[in-house]
Amino acid sequence: AVVSTQSTGASQVFFKNQDPCSLYFVNMFIDTTVGLLILYALVSLSRYLLRDGVYAWLKSGEYGNPPQAKAWLAQCGIYLAIMVVQKLLVSPLVLLPFWTKFRHFLFSPLEGHRKLEVVVVMLIVPFFVNAFMFWIQDNILMKRRKRRNSVQMEARINLLEDDQVELREALTPTANSSSTVALN
Repeated sequence: AVVSTQSTGASQVFFKNQDPCSLYFVNMFIDTTVGLLILYALVSLSRYLLRDGVYAWLKSGEYGNPPQAKAWLAQCGIYLAIMVVQKLLVSPLVLLPFWTKFRHFLFSPLEGHRKLEVVVVMLIVPFFVNAFMFWIQDNILMKRRKRRNSVQMEARINLLEDDQVELREALTPTANSSSTVALN
């Protein structure tokens, strides 16, 4: 009980002495760097564990043919669980002491411009960072499907090339054909 009381008191003092904008920015920074690596590792682990067998329908991006709502909902649940684990692993990193110097260095040019700091931290940076994160996360989640689709596309191209060769051969007159004899 004593440890939890001391931890609670220390965290309250820590957060009361912090600039919320810079704390939010550091949290976002860690989430988009270390958090993205953790996300990739956890999604890869889930793919490995669900690669074959009765749970193959839970693989990310595979919804069945025709698509099944059950598969989509289960995959959403897995992804949400992965995100919770990722957040639990990333959140304590915000409390590391060296972030105080980083925040001061980063936000010192905005000192005295509180409204500009809020606009930068709450609007401009999240817009670009979230767009980047959504793009990366989508690529992580759909990685396997895109690879399979590219293999299927390559096979279709090969079939088309084979058809073109056969068509060319069929249309090209040979030495023994009647059109060659008629021209002579």
